[in-house]
Amino acid sequence: MHYWLTNVHIETGYTQQNDWVNGTTTQCVALEVTDGQFTQIVAQQAWQLDGTTTVIDGQNQLLLPGLVEKHCHLDKSKLGTPWQPVTPAATLVERFETEIPQLDALKLSITERATNLIKRELAAGATQFRSHIDIEPMTELRYFDAIQALAQREDLAVELVAFPQHGLLRSHASALVEAALQRGAKFIGGVDPYSLDGDYQASLAETFRLATKYHVGIDIHVHDRGVAGTQTIREIIRLTAKHHLQDQVFISHAFGLNDFTPTERAEVFPALAALKIHIVSSVPLSSNTLPPIQELRQAGVPVHLGCDNVYDSWSPYGDGSLQQKLARLGEILGIKDQIELTQLLGLVTDGIVPLDSNGHQQWPQIGNQATFLLTPATCTPEFVTRQTPVTYSAFAGNQLH
Repeated sequence: MHYWLTNVHIETGYTQQNDWVNGTTTQCVALEVTDGQFTQIVAQQAWQLDGTTTVIDGQNQLLLPGLVEKHCHLDKSKLGTPWQPVTPAATLVERFETEIPQLDALKLSITERATNLIKRELAAGATQFRSHIDIEPMTELRYFDAIQALAQREDLAVELVAFPQHGLLRSHASALVEAALQRGAKFIGGVDPYSLDGDYQASLAETFRLATKYHVGIDIHVHDRGVAGTQTIREIIRLTAKHHLQDQVFISHAFGLNDFTPTERAEVFPALAALKIHIVSSVPLSSNTLPPIQELRQAGVPVHLGCDNVYDSWSPYGDGSLQQKLARLGEILGIKDQIELTQLLGLVTDGIVPLDSNGHQQWPQIGNQATFLLTPATCTPEFVTRQTPVTYSAFAGNQLH
C-alpha cells in the first residue's frame, strides 16, 4: 500500500485574543501513507506530483483521528426491519429472556442487521469497534460465530467480547464463554455480578481466571447502584492488581461511581488511574447515572464513549453516531471552551487528539498508524459541537467510508 493524501488541513496550534483562546490554526499538508502508516508529512505547496503515485485529494478538509466505537452490540440491532416499539418487561431477566425469540423471529439475519449497524457507524466516523456478543445456553455460540465471520469477511477492526448477558454464574455460561475465548474473543465480559449472579466475588473470580488463562482483556457492565455497585468496583480494582491486568480492564456504565463519598473518591479514583482501569459510558440521560466523567479525567482515569443500544429490544433510540454521543456529553457538561472541546475528542479516539491543552501538536506524526477521517470542519471543536459530516475514513490506510 502506498499513496499520498493531499490538500488536507492539520491543526497546529491555538489562536488567542488577549487571554481568550478564540480559535485553532491549521496548515495545509500532504501526507504519504505507506503500509498503513504516515511516512511523510510535507507542506502542500512543497509537495510535487511524480506521476506514478496514487493520490487522494482531501479537498481542503480537516484531517482528524478515526473514531473508536468502544461499546456496541452488533448481535442485537434491529436496523433494517419494520418498526417495533420496545415490548414491556417487568424485570431485567424477563427483558433478556424475551429478547432472543424476538431477534430470531426477524426476517433479516443477524449478519444483515449487523451490517446495517456497521454501515451506520462507519458513515459517522467509526473506524474501529468493540462489540459485546451474547453468549449463554439459549444461543450458545451462534451469535458469536456469525459476527466473527462477518468481521473477518469485511476485514474490519473489531474486538469481540464474550458477553454472558444472562449472568456468568446464573446461566452457567462459563464453559461457553471459554469456548468463545478459544475461538478468538479478545475480551471477556460480564453483567452486574452482584445483583444478577448473586455472588460478585465468585463471579469476578471466574471472570479474572478466564482472562488470565487466555490472556484477554475484561469489560464488565456494572449498572448496580449503592453498595452493590461500589463493592463490585472495589473488587474489580483488587483483582486487577492481583492478576497484574493493568490497562486491560474496562468497566462499562459504572453508575455506582456516583455513590462513592468524596473521601472514598479520593481513594478509589486514583486507584483506577494507577491500574489504568478504563471507564466506558454511553452518556445516559437518566438522572444521576452518568459517571462523574470530569472528576475521573482529572484523576487520570481513561474514559471512553460508545453508542451501546441502537434500535434493539432494549431501546428504540440510538443513531449509531459517536459524534452525537460526544456532542450530548459536551452539552451536559457545559463544555464550550476551544481547548476543552479539542480534548473532548479523545473520549472517542482512544485519547488521540490533534493538540494538547497547551496547543502543542500531538497528531498526526510520522510513524502514526494512518487511521483517520476527513470532515469539512475548520477545527476539532466545530466537528465535536456541530457534528460536521464525515466524507472519508480509513483504518491503517485502507478506506472504510
